[in-house]
Amino acid sequence: MKTPTISKSQFLKGMQCQKSLWYYRNRKDLKPEDNLNTQANFDMGNEVGEIAKAYFKDGVEVTENYWETEKAIHSTKKFIDQGKEIIFEATAMHPVTGAFSKIDVLRKVPNTNEWDLIEVKSTTKIKSYHIDDVSFQYYVFHHAGYNIRHCFLMLLNRDYIRQGDPDPKGLLMLEDITEKVVEKQNMTDVLATQLAVVPTQKNEPTIVISSHCFTPFECDYKEHCWQHVPEYSIYNIKDIPVKLYPKNKNGEINLKKKIDIDSFKTDAKHIDKEGINNFLNELEYPLYYLDYEAISYAIPLFDGTSPYQAIPFQFSLHIQESPEADLSYFSYLHRELSDPRRAFTEKLISDCGNKGSVVVFNKPYEMGINKGLAKLYPQYADKLEAINKRMIDLLIPFRKRFLYTSEQKSSCSIKNVYPAYYPNEKKDSYKDMEIADGFDASQRYLKFMRGKTDNNEPDKLWDNLYKYCKLDTMAMVKLVDKLNEFR
Repeated sequence: MKTPTISKSQFLKGMQCQKSLWYYRNRKDLKPEDNLNTQANFDMGNEVGEIAKAYFKDGVEVTENYWETEKAIHSTKKFIDQGKEIIFEATAMHPVTGAFSKIDVLRKVPNTNEWDLIEVKSTTKIKSYHIDDVSFQYYVFHHAGYNIRHCFLMLLNRDYIRQGDPDPKGLLMLEDITEKVVEKQNMTDVLATQLAVVPTQKNEPTIVISSHCFTPFECDYKEHCWQHVPEYSIYNIKDIPVKLYPKNKNGEINLKKKIDIDSFKTDAKHIDKEGINNFLNELEYPLYYLDYEAISYAIPLFDGTSPYQAIPFQFSLHIQESPEADLSYFSYLHRELSDPRRAFTEKLISDCGNKGSVVVFNKPYEMGINKGLAKLYPQYADKLEAINKRMIDLLIPFRKRFLYTSEQKSSCSIKNVYPAYYPNEKKDSYKDMEIADGFDASQRYLKFMRGKTDNNEPDKLWDNLYKYCKLDTMAMVKLVDKLNEFR
């Protein structure tokens, strides 16, 4: 048997950057530990994969470890000889290049010598790298002697609504991508042959850092390759071309990018007093500073929910009755293993009053959640819609650069904006918090909701969630104060 050379995951890595592939095979010391995001995606993919197995009847699985390629190929052939028609994790190898791959589901076409390739993805729509993924699998299995009829992606059905236990036939759907896969075979053949030799080269490939370091995924070796780049550089300005002041399609200078560059060069704040005043004049007291935390998951957790539907479980609310008044504070955090939405909705309506501006950061997020709650609970629809009509988006003056400092590092995220104007706020800082961003908050809460939290963890989780969400609304209060300083 040919010596294994390159796997599907390595092929995709090499497509993005040959240096990344070389590092993966030759510099094990550079690979970082899996972070929370990586582990979350891995766990979710495994869970969707298990439901995909329930989609089919009488399937058998190749269970060898990922490095036991020859044994996995042998097991696959043994199952075929036994007449098995559904094989999970079937494995094959290209007889010339040694490229090898597993397929999530190898399905026999009844009464023929043909097979279908089915790859399971925990997404609701096809992405371009999915086609590259299956194209490599087709390339391997076809040249290994399999007569492939169709290639499918098994995706999550965004229109599926859970009622009772998850229904594999409703949750998952097949998308035929055969034509796109076949069209890519010439390119895949050439590229796989080239990439198979990359790991054997004595020296790492010479490749300049660029946007490919982030697309379609942030590279595992970005920290190593970017170590010479300052924390804030021209690369922070999104889609920056070679020219210093990028222009749009009409030949006009992109004003936002020009502000960012000039602010960095002069170390001066950009202040648009008219824009700041127009924004602040929209605010009507009492001010309700509001922030949500929510979870979303590939497999709906509760009846009446769909894949990746946002489920709010926490809010933080600072209220200021007048410009000189002290703040009052209200919050909600669902601490039970049940659907949090009704209790969340009722507490939200109770605390938000019926007049005054509701200040949020990135208004479409909170508005979208409220619209979903209004649809779920028609009896509260009018009050939720009234809250939405009162919303003012604090993101706007920073995204539009009414106020900008280079300390924001070309970002309008509250995690960058707040410390840019309050760098010495030690007790109110995201930097040293156990939970410091919304993704971390949602993943830790999701772990609790899925029953995977240790008995001694919840109290610590509640404390960290309260601190994090409260800081988000406190940061908004202080940013409005900061805007008032420049009006």
